[in-house]
Amino acid sequence: MKLSASIISTLLLVSAQLLITSYAYAAVVEPTGRDTSVSVNYDLSSSPSNFNIWNHESGGFNPDNPSLWGRNNWRCLSNTSPSTGQCKSGEAKNSQGDWGAGGTTSIPTLFIEKRTGLQAVINLEGYHAGENGKFQVTSADSAGSGSEQFLSVYITSAELKKLPVGGIWEGTLALDLWQWSPGKNLARWTAHITLNATDNNNQQIYLPEFGEAAPRVDLNMRPLPGTGGNQTQMNGAATLDMCLYDGYGSNSTSFTLKFDDQQQGTIQRNSGYFSIYSDHGDVNLDSGRIDYYVKMQAPDGKYVSVKRGEDLVIPDIQTAHVRPVHLPGIPQAVLCVPAPLQLSTKTLDINSKQAGHYTGHLIVTFTPQL
Repeated sequence: MKLSASIISTLLLVSAQLLITSYAYAAVVEPTGRDTSVSVNYDLSSSPSNFNIWNHESGGFNPDNPSLWGRNNWRCLSNTSPSTGQCKSGEAKNSQGDWGAGGTTSIPTLFIEKRTGLQAVINLEGYHAGENGKFQVTSADSAGSGSEQFLSVYITSAELKKLPVGGIWEGTLALDLWQWSPGKNLARWTAHITLNATDNNNQQIYLPEFGEAAPRVDLNMRPLPGTGGNQTQMNGAATLDMCLYDGYGSNSTSFTLKFDDQQQGTIQRNSGYFSIYSDHGDVNLDSGRIDYYVKMQAPDGKYVSVKRGEDLVIPDIQTAHVRPVHLPGIPQAVLCVPAPLQLSTKTLDINSKQAGHYTGHLIVTFTPQL
């Protein structure tokens, strides 16, 4: 029994020694390419601190030959165009300051808004780091013996806020992983970047006819032609150009609208009616109120009747007809969804209403679903 116990103890000890020995030697990390898709959702008023594209990604390492890949560096495809990132390109050269340059690299990169086609260039930041510190993306570790290099590329909060308008912004960063001396292009690193940027502070119901002024709409109440000069009936109608901007490049899935007014008096009304009221008459009487209907043109071109206080959902915004407009407070033209309104009364007997001026308020609430 003692012999058996001794054998078991010895086996356990050897097993532990083998585990420790295998952990002590770093494995070979082949320098391979990347094809990475990343996205972030944020509002232009409160972007995240940093958005990582690559975070501490290995550029390859061979412990038996540390200097072979330990001085690997990354280079842009172009040093003149930001279409896939703009920084030093081609093989790194000592004569060009690519030997041991510390710090971070700024990489201007083109982003295009998916629906509008607007373009913006924002700066990505990057570096690679090993045992000898942090180096610019395009520079080689100058220590000579080499250590495994890890690449990090990110977008700062300040750069995320530089997009001119909300929308779905797409960009591509492409870097080549290069070996230093002998120079050799080892692999392509590509990142497909999507910035889903909302601009909720600039969501608007835009009324082109009025600009920034308070809208005032005349229902144009007019007598109908009579016979022998006897005009006993009247009606009114008006149109209102309305365009809806979601702060997201009209990339929302749907819009929800709610129409209401400010009721005066105690008389209950049909939900299909909106009303204007006599400025000086008795609004508790039918004669002191004129009702009107509201219809809205949907993206398919058909007019839909609006009911007071009920949600009206407009689906499929991503495929709806859009119109470019310049809105107050926004530096570039944006796309809004046209939703013109028709306001109309039924035919009324003139003597059924109190004489004088009538006013009311039409209240429209707009909520986009992203």
